[in-house]
Amino acid sequence: MRVDAPRNATLTAPVKPAYHLRTMPLVSRCAFLIFVATGALSIGCGPAKVQLWSGQWARYHVGSTWEHGVTPSDGQRFEVNGRNYTFRAHAINSASNEGQVRIDGAGGSRAWSLPPGAAEDLDWAVPGVGSYAVSVSPGLVLGEPRLVRPRRNAPLVVLLLADTLRGDHVNETLTPRLLAAFRGGERFTDATSNAPWTLPSVASLFTSRPTIELTAVDGGLVAIPEGVTSWAEALRARGFCGGAVVANFTVNVPNDFGKGFDNFVVPAKFGPAGHPEAAQVLGQARSWLRAHRGEPTFLYLQFMDQHEPYHDHEGGMPRMAPIEPLASRAREAGPEETRQRQDAYAATVRYLDRQLGPFLAELPPQAVVAFTADHGEAFGEHGCWGHGLNLYREALHVPLLLRGPGVPNKVERGPVQLLDLIPTLLDLAGCPLPNGMVGRTLRRGGSSEPSVAVTFGGGPLRWLWRDGTREVLVHTRPQPGLAPEAEVKMLEDRPLPTGTFRFDLERDPNEEHPQPLDPATAVAAAQVFAISVGKLVPGLQVMEVGQMGPVVVPFRSPAPLHVAQVFSTTATQVTMNGDRVEVRWDDAPPFGLVAFTAGAPLQPTQVIGTPWRWFESTDAVRIGAPGTFLWWNQRDASLQRGYEETLKRLRSLGYIP
Repeated sequence: MRVDAPRNATLTAPVKPAYHLRTMPLVSRCAFLIFVATGALSIGCGPAKVQLWSGQWARYHVGSTWEHGVTPSDGQRFEVNGRNYTFRAHAINSASNEGQVRIDGAGGSRAWSLPPGAAEDLDWAVPGVGSYAVSVSPGLVLGEPRLVRPRRNAPLVVLLLADTLRGDHVNETLTPRLLAAFRGGERFTDATSNAPWTLPSVASLFTSRPTIELTAVDGGLVAIPEGVTSWAEALRARGFCGGAVVANFTVNVPNDFGKGFDNFVVPAKFGPAGHPEAAQVLGQARSWLRAHRGEPTFLYLQFMDQHEPYHDHEGGMPRMAPIEPLASRAREAGPEETRQRQDAYAATVRYLDRQLGPFLAELPPQAVVAFTADHGEAFGEHGCWGHGLNLYREALHVPLLLRGPGVPNKVERGPVQLLDLIPTLLDLAGCPLPNGMVGRTLRRGGSSEPSVAVTFGGGPLRWLWRDGTREVLVHTRPQPGLAPEAEVKMLEDRPLPTGTFRFDLERDPNEEHPQPLDPATAVAAAQVFAISVGKLVPGLQVMEVGQMGPVVVPFRSPAPLHVAQVFSTTATQVTMNGDRVEVRWDDAPPFGLVAFTAGAPLQPTQVIGTPWRWFESTDAVRIGAPGTFLWWNQRDASLQRGYEETLKRLRSLGYIP
């Protein structure tokens, strides 16, 4: 399914564009087409109100070769050196009077008139070879201007993600249309997300990287870091045109989820008013697909219908109190409230199913289509509500359905992880895997590595390791004075118990009976803990594994050290006196890690103390038995580049304080 951009038609940027992206740092690489807010918008010729949806929304476009996809009033030109080309663009008239787009050339002319506030997809079959000039009225903006050769059976990749949809709620009772639409494809009944809340989960999905590699040292994760390739960029580089309609404000252009997409539509503000419904998302998706018919395309849709606040589509939904006190464990829900919330959630699943059935039936047979979720939702299981703070099955089990050419007709009951979905879609699209993606296509069994899920930033680290039916869950404890203050404060009034818990999922699929951690499992889990969590902080890592009683690790460092993070289920003490450093666990955990930062990398000959194993890097760590282990993590600095700028952007949008 390889796609190459046409070589005998060109679009030429003007010398002096009227509106340049570099004057708008908030937008971040995608060309700014329109940002609808409560007031007026001014582009070029004065204020005007433009309504794209029934609400306040932002719409971003990027051009194929024109400067940022924005056509200024002094016009542009394009050259056509072959036949059967079509000129396409999305026009919005932001002026207060009627505007016009006009194309004149050797083969003929075409003009479009747009009343104030109107938006229209332009489509013109170019009559012949030669040079053409494009002129637009002041205040009229073009997005995605392009020359294409529409063809039958053009490749299409569609990724549908239902935010907050539990895997056990995709069944014949609640989602019969969805399952029928994927009949003949592959269904994965034991798919696991790599994070229990949206931002880290979708960032990991888009980039096929472990969430811990995309996480800042202090636990925050709000973006796809600069220098990390997204699936959209990979497909666009192969000649695909990409669109996205996202109902979740947090998955936004300013934090780089929009990079690689030609069109990105997302709510313009964050607040308690709710979110767009599936019908609105699919309406925008249908329009985009019609405007790009015959083109190699990929489309991402993210729904929010299963996320509170729930919309009442069936009538009779009772008024419910906010979920936050339940999620923070400030209070407990009674049986009636629990039933009401479960019923309301199930009603939203039925609504989504009614909307998706017709849409999926409309997609062409050559389309590669995937349906999944970013995470699940808890309804009192394990004393938890909502999502984000726990790593039990109700938070991580997600649906995963796949269909299209090359997809087998089967039900896969073995465990898979969401990290492998994008490599699978790229494989089916004939697109090579970009450097840095660690997942593997599910067509060949997916990744051979154990799955790891992490939640961090709402309190001390919580970490889950799963290898087949073996599972180890770690709830680290706050370490006052030894970690950033933000990570000491939990978002729970009554935190979940700290400790290390082992589950046998074959005998205990609902994780109700934790078992003692045997030495072999502790060592195996510690190995994965070291090479995942050990990559978080650039600097010296000190780890103890499987030792009894008090454990003391003394050493000397020629360079000043600073305690960056402590990951342990028991109290950890660190004392520093000059070049002498001591890490102490009076009650040793199954495994614990202390991460230090320093001005320059340390070598094993510089760290003097009790015998231990020293490894050159995190990737070289090999833990085969209990003991103490040290290494220097030389983290890729590109993963954090632009992090502060991203925070500024999100603060300006009002998402974070």
